[in-house]
Amino acid sequence: MKTKQLILSSMAFLMGALLSAPLSAQIKAGVKAEVGLNNPSFDSNALKVENMTSYSIGPSLEALFPFAVADFGIEASLLYNDNRMTVSSLTDGESAGSDEISNRYLYLPLNAKIKFGLGILPVRMYAVAGPYAGYLISGDKINVQNMQEDISAKKFQAGTNIGMGLELFRMLQVGVTYGVQLTDNYAVEEANWKDPLNGKSDSWSITAALYF
Repeated sequence: MKTKQLILSSMAFLMGALLSAPLSAQIKAGVKAEVGLNNPSFDSNALKVENMTSYSIGPSLEALFPFAVADFGIEASLLYNDNRMTVSSLTDGESAGSDEISNRYLYLPLNAKIKFGLGILPVRMYAVAGPYAGYLISGDKINVQNMQEDISAKKFQAGTNIGMGLELFRMLQVGVTYGVQLTDNYAVEEANWKDPLNGKSDSWSITAALYF
């Protein structure tokens, strides 16, 4: 029920962003996808976290105001995110068992966006920057050997993004995004579990969007 309410609220937010834009804005709807480039490995005295992968996909809205040199406005998306990793417990430096963990989030990035042309070419450059929020839909608990309790992913995430890329024929956009996470991923108590699970790290991803 909570997930359904979140989806409906997020859709209402996106529709509100669209309807509140002045009539002079150029409004487009489309589909956006992201694939994480990072594959980090984290170690502590108790845990080893590796093979981290992430992808996102979902609807997106773009509302831009045309100016003499560039177009400026906002971009809002509602992305389904799936991230996976391998978590192993360590005993005297050796692995004592591992779990494949998958967490699924709804992400809502809201970015300021600017686009400008490159002369007569059918290509334009764009740049985006802004915050994002994420809500956990479902996730696997971490319960490998030698742990005293399960470790669960937190319900809420937040961070900030900055990115740039190219737009072809005013439809297809491809770029890279740099993100900084501002919240912890997991609720844990033991100090030696904190670093590999809750390190607030930066990340890179490839993004692609198709607007109509």
